Amino acid sequence: YECSAFIIDTWVEKAAGNRTNIAPQSIPWEMIRYLVTETYGGKIDNEGDFKQLNELVHSFLTPSAYDVGHKLVEGADNQEEGSLVVPSGTSLQDFMAWIHKLPEREPPTYLGLPANAEKLLLVGLGRSLIGNLKKVTELLEEGEQLMVEA
Repeated sequence: YECSAFIIDTWVEKAAGNRTNIAPQSIPWEMIRYLVTETYGGKIDNEGDFKQLNELVHSFLTPSAYDVGHKLVEGADNQEEGSLVVPSGTSLQDFMAWIHKLPEREPPTYLGLPANAEKLLLVGLGRSLIGNLKKVTELLEEGEQLMVEA
């Protein structure tokens, strides 16, 4: 991580020249997106997960992220609920206030998942649990049958 952060700092400083600020369009976005995707995606072996990471990186690391009201993450069906909008302020205090207002548990939409992803996961786990319980019950019944026959 530290190496990647150093590289990004170097690229941004070079693009800015000797200025203390930089136009969003002058930032080397494509190189930064590539670096972040490769850094965090290096251990991903599922093509769908890698595609999801790529989409998140492209939604976060873009010149439009500097626009007021830019949605880092769209809510389900483009609804406001579940959306993540950049703060309108530019000071450290503005960003800290924005961070402290974020929900304790981020909604699945923040990760590009459907709003009901947690429910779907729990349903799947419940079905798996019931299937395993059936197997255990069948094994116990077979064991009892063997003991009765013996």
